[in-house]
Amino acid sequence: MAITMELEESASDSKLHKESIAIKELRPSSAVSISKSENGPETSNSLEQLKQYKSWVSNERWNELKKIADTAMRERKVFMIKGGGFPAVRRALLERGWIEKYESHKVRHPPSNVDPKKATGRELSKVERMILYKFMEHHSVDFLWTSKRDKYDWLLSNKDVMISRFCRSIFTTKEGLTSSLTQMHWYTEPGVALTKFPRCYNIHNSESLEEFIDDFRITACISILKWLSNTLQGSNEQELVKNHGKVPFTAIEFAISRLNEYISIFSHKDIDDTDDQVQHIWEHEWDQFLTHHYLLVHENAKFLEDKNTNIVQLERKANKVVAAMTKFWPQIDIDGVFNIWIVKPGNKCRGKGIQLMNNIKDIIGLINIPAQKTRYVVQKYIENPLIIYDTKFDIRQWFLITNCQPLTIWLYKDSYLRFSSQIFSLSNYHESVHLTNNAVQTKYKNNGERDKALPDENMWDCHSFKAYLRQIGKYEMWDTKIYPGMKQCLIGAMLACQETMDKRQNSFELYGADFMLTDDFTPWLIEINSSPDLAPTTSVTARLCPQCLEDVIKVVLDRRINPDADTGTFELAYKQFIPKAPAYLGLSLCINGKRIIKKSKERKHEHRSVTPLVPRIPSSDIVSDADQPIPSEYSGPIITDFLTWLNPYDALPMNKDGLVLGPKDSLTDTSRKTRKKRRI
Repeated sequence: MAITMELEESASDSKLHKESIAIKELRPSSAVSISKSENGPETSNSLEQLKQYKSWVSNERWNELKKIADTAMRERKVFMIKGGGFPAVRRALLERGWIEKYESHKVRHPPSNVDPKKATGRELSKVERMILYKFMEHHSVDFLWTSKRDKYDWLLSNKDVMISRFCRSIFTTKEGLTSSLTQMHWYTEPGVALTKFPRCYNIHNSESLEEFIDDFRITACISILKWLSNTLQGSNEQELVKNHGKVPFTAIEFAISRLNEYISIFSHKDIDDTDDQVQHIWEHEWDQFLTHHYLLVHENAKFLEDKNTNIVQLERKANKVVAAMTKFWPQIDIDGVFNIWIVKPGNKCRGKGIQLMNNIKDIIGLINIPAQKTRYVVQKYIENPLIIYDTKFDIRQWFLITNCQPLTIWLYKDSYLRFSSQIFSLSNYHESVHLTNNAVQTKYKNNGERDKALPDENMWDCHSFKAYLRQIGKYEMWDTKIYPGMKQCLIGAMLACQETMDKRQNSFELYGADFMLTDDFTPWLIEINSSPDLAPTTSVTARLCPQCLEDVIKVVLDRRINPDADTGTFELAYKQFIPKAPAYLGLSLCINGKRIIKKSKERKHEHRSVTPLVPRIPSSDIVSDADQPIPSEYSGPIITDFLTWLNPYDALPMNKDGLVLGPKDSLTDTSRKTRKKRRI
């Protein structure tokens, strides 16, 4: 028995030892302070290494580096940039007196063929970098700029450490943003928060898939009626009808009937309808209608001639139904006539795997591929985008969140436009036409037929866009509709996503939101990206990105010291007000005070003006009286005898000064008399 216990203990000890080793391997010694008990030998090795490094520089420089490291650690001005890059952040922090603590893998021993005392330039900087690293090796950084969501950064770091990432931002994935914005209507506030987001579905979920199928069908009904109206305006009715046409007029009548049913349901006119009165539409009927829609809209098919049908009257009925649907279909303006949907992988970025589709069977077939691991979202494509010189574009808008509770949002006032390299067309679904991501467009050459006024780099800053708006006579649109619309979209979206955000106080993050403009200059939110591309890939981003990063440091550091500090091009777009909870005083139902009416000698001979109240009975039985007075100013459900017991004088007649007319018995005295009678 003893041998068995010893074996169990040794097995458990070895298991704990392996777990501790695994934890130490995950722990970043460069970013988190290390206790002496765990690393005694390493501390002695560090001291020996420091003695060796001392011979590399002069004594004056050694003391100077030691003083710099001690001052930075004492004033909590040690920063680290993980992942490399971001020279603008490094420069901004160094200008403010911060000292960089390099990552351990970036600290290298100088070349062996170089004399450390004679080292200059890059070799000397490597030597000094290693010395500073050894001085601050066991000191936790005070500011961490990282481009990755490493778990240990927020699990092991001190809560006082500022980190440039939130550990949870599910709205930066297409799947997460779609789920979060399903409740965005609850956070709408006129003039403050109003998110316009093309309807989107997580079709890997069976319920969402059914909702998408219903949406696709209703959109097809609206589209075919719009197509009929638009086509008749530009051509003769005889051109749409042929003896050997492929589509009967019943397709239009089918769409009108389905939309009338939809309006009836949402206007609650079908409440009294029985199951026998409700017309059931079979799947094959929908399939046949969608086929007819595709033939008319996409393949320019003709109607089958029918002398009993007047196409003009049919158009009038269609226009009437579409006008009525506007009230119940808020996004009817972006639908167009082609019923195009954009299918995106839920967890990918930079335009990877995105496809445009107009056939519901193709969309469902994409998610039913065997061994399919990718989760897709499907979003309604905006068919009436604002185009510049026949070219599609979107807007990249940066915004900064410095706190999630209360929610604090900063908006960058300078944004930039990204153009497609090809001429816009709704008949060509290639990614080079519709996806304006810079990562996608760099793979293609600009179309030679594009307007020469478009930039070769396919980017404009917002100032160039304003100049274009001035040229077309719409200069005021940026300040009155576009920029305020983007601000309201982001505020509404972040309020809807707030519950899923990380509540860590010393975290902040810069995001990049993508917007599309419709032909009436209304901004629509498409997606939100974490770690937006800040590389100087074009002349526009080479100017805007470093300035944006420097302004981030102004907001998160300078404003901590001085609330009135300059924030650069960032403006405070929204700061949530959270009222303080009142102090809990306990449940107290007692009323303290003195009676102010005088006793009258004729009290016994005077008739009471109110019905006497039955006193409370200590037992569990409840005595109810239907004649109890109910306060007129309260219209909700009440317990009459309890409220009147709390304030019995509300039911008594009073004069204009609020004094009771005539002497009345105290309710307390009445209760006492009643109790005495019962005892007798």
